[in-house]
Amino acid sequence: MNNKIDWFIGTFLGVLHSFLVNYVYKVVPEPYMDEIFHIDQARRFCASNFTWNPKITTPPALYVLSLPFFCGYERYTNSALIPFAFVGCMQFRQLFQKPFISKLNFRYLEFTLSSLIVLLLPVLFQSSLLYYTDLLSLTTLLWASSLQPSIFSSFIFAISICTRQTNIIWAAIYGLTHLFILFKKLNKGTSSIMILIRSLLHLWSLILLPVGFIIFFMLNGNSVVLGDRLAHQPVAHFMQICYFLIFLCFSSAPLLALSPKTYRCLGYIIRKPIKLLFSCLLFTCCVYFFTLQHPYLLADNRHFTFYIWRRWFLHHPYCKYITIILYIIALQLFSQMMEHIPRALTLLYILGTAAVLVPAHLLEPRYFIIPYIFWRLSYPERRFLVIILELIYEIIINAIVLYIFLYMPFEWLHEPGVKQRFMW
Repeated sequence: MNNKIDWFIGTFLGVLHSFLVNYVYKVVPEPYMDEIFHIDQARRFCASNFTWNPKITTPPALYVLSLPFFCGYERYTNSALIPFAFVGCMQFRQLFQKPFISKLNFRYLEFTLSSLIVLLLPVLFQSSLLYYTDLLSLTTLLWASSLQPSIFSSFIFAISICTRQTNIIWAAIYGLTHLFILFKKLNKGTSSIMILIRSLLHLWSLILLPVGFIIFFMLNGNSVVLGDRLAHQPVAHFMQICYFLIFLCFSSAPLLALSPKTYRCLGYIIRKPIKLLFSCLLFTCCVYFFTLQHPYLLADNRHFTFYIWRRWFLHHPYCKYITIILYIIALQLFSQMMEHIPRALTLLYILGTAAVLVPAHLLEPRYFIIPYIFWRLSYPERRFLVIILELIYEIIINAIVLYIFLYMPFEWLHEPGVKQRFMW
């Protein structure tokens, strides 16, 4: 019964989303920013033209999904995905929280609001109103991760990887987690090698994913990205972890501000001066050696990151070092907020997040969506007031950003008459 209600709520949210998309179409009828490439590719597919746009870096799952119903109205693809995304959030949250029994009790309300909160994450919400890959990538990962290992879950993971290549990392984390579980369940009297072989055989369909990915990598000229390869070379960008920690704290600000763990965290930092000094040295080295500036970062003043970088990090050579104290606080808060997760799974999550973020040269908030949502859906926040405040916080941010996007366009001198708009 709960599942039927989940689908009803998800469908209702999808309808609301379609109304917003319809309004965005009226104000911004032409493809905007990355949509120029995505919509061009989708319409090529719709016309049975399967030549590839060399500017597109990700695989074609989104365009294939749009083929049957959304040719010419591509943004509505995300509206159709909203019910699946909502149900996926509900299912994923049940992996970490005790399932509810009654369909209309407080626990169900808490699950529902927490799922709504992650779908309203401002970076995700704005991109979902356009023809971007973020929502499909998230939805498929949530569904695949919520299922037991099977051919179906492997198929969903395959769709996810065909949406965004880095999702192979999360498929690997899922596989390792279930490999450990199977290893423990199997007969203790059997040799370790036999247990390992049986476990791998049980996960055969999942093992095909990295095998297929390696074949793709080799056939693609030893590259992960499909197009625009010069701008997407892997680097050692360890500062991405610091930026992600700040993003996590900003996105969950009401939750952190009203959590007793936050004040314990601040007290802990003050009471441990040696650890604080060591952390300062570690982050100073990280900032000095691994603060990287992608050419795209300051080449496009339509992104909020352009202004953050130019007006803070480039304002003075020492500004990037002043931010170190924020990284230390954010890291300690993160460690406190991960206490509900088993250590082995925490380690896998950290390794997965690092594997996804560190090779990325460009500072792009959209890269943080999946690791953030995985954490937020796992977090056991049950205080109704905090959840409501978090929801209001996101609605306010989304309203401001959407207003700026729709009603505060500007023009470039070299492109007069073409409206440019602000985005994350």
